[in-house]
Amino acid sequence: MMRNDDIKNLLKHEEDRLINIKNVYDLSLKDKTIPTTLRIDIKNAMENLRSALDYMAQDINKALIIPNHKKNNRPFKNKNYFPYGEDKQSFEKSIKNNLPDLKIVHPDIYSLIEDLQPHACGDKWLQNFCQILNDNKHNFLSEQTRTEQKTYKAGLTGKNPVISAPAGSITAAPGDISIDNIPITFDSDWIPQQTAELEVTITTWVSFVFQDTNVEVYPLLMKAFYKIKKLSETLYEKI
Repeated sequence: MMRNDDIKNLLKHEEDRLINIKNVYDLSLKDKTIPTTLRIDIKNAMENLRSALDYMAQDINKALIIPNHKKNNRPFKNKNYFPYGEDKQSFEKSIKNNLPDLKIVHPDIYSLIEDLQPHACGDKWLQNFCQILNDNKHNFLSEQTRTEQKTYKAGLTGKNPVISAPAGSITAAPGDISIDNIPITFDSDWIPQQTAELEVTITTWVSFVFQDTNVEVYPLLMKAFYKIKKLSETLYEKI
C-alpha cells in the first residue's frame, strides 16, 4: 500500500504549522527571545518532513526494489531510509544501501533523488536538513542563535545612494572619505552618520541559525517543505 495519501495529509498539516511558525518566528526576532514552543514546533516540523522522505523511500523499496530482488532470488531489506550524501561518493553509498539497483530498475526515479543532492544541484539544503535533524534526534533541538547584520546606503540628501555596504566593511578616519566633497564620519559600528547634507539608510538583517552552523532556520524549513512536496507529486506519477 502506497503512502501517498499519508504524505499529502502530513504535508498539509506541516504547511499549516509553518504559517504558525513564521508568525511566532517573526515575533521572536523582534523580542530577541526564542520560546520553547517555537523550538518544539521546529523540531516536530523537521521530523515530520523527514518522515515524508522516508515514506517515499519505503514505497520505492516496496514497489520496485523488493519485487526486482525477489524475481532474481536476491536478499532484500524491508526497512530503509531516504538516501542522501554530502558528495557523489557518499550519496552513491547511501542509495546502494537503501535502494539498491534503483538506477537500473527505474533510472527516472534515481535521477529525481540524485537531483536533490548537493553534488547535482549545488545546494546543500538536503544535507543540512538531514544532518541537523540527525544531530537533534540525540541532543534535542540545537539552540538557535539570533544573528544580526547591518547594511547601509549613503548618498547626498534627496539623491540616489552612492555607497552600499555591510557595516564595518569600510573604515576610515573622519574626513578621509567624502561624497561630492561632503565628508563622512563613521559611528562605532562603522556606519556613516547622517547629516543635513548626507542621507543614510540602515537595514538590519535578522535571522535565527542552528547552533554551530550558519544555516538559517526558517529558510531551511520552507525550502525543505516545498522541495519535498514537489518530489512527492512527481514521484507518485512515476511509481
